[in-house]
Amino acid sequence: MPDDRRQAFLDDLVSGTAAQLSLAPGIKVGALNAGNCPGLALHVAREALQAGQLQRVLERRIEQALAFDGCFIYLDAQNALVIWHALPAAASTLDRILSRMLSLATLQALDR
Repeated sequence: MPDDRRQAFLDDLVSGTAAQLSLAPGIKVGALNAGNCPGLALHVAREALQAGQLQRVLERRIEQALAFDGCFIYLDAQNALVIWHALPAAASTLDRILSRMLSLATLQALDR
């Protein structure tokens, strides 16, 4: 069950409100559209990246393709690691998707 801040963030996201949640210094999650497709993006600032984290994320995405289906990984213009996932049709699955994104980024400790 998500905590109150996380649940409020997820509720805002589902309602279409511009939503963003800081999880730790340099790590945030928020709404991000890819073209016309609304989505959820986990941003890990370059300064917050751990040594080898990008490589581990890419390896896990490839090796566990089914577990992380729908997650897209890229570096943005500021060299932040971004993991993006389209918003699901069923809002009830949004919390699980966020948990999978944190797991993919090896940030399970922030999954509260």
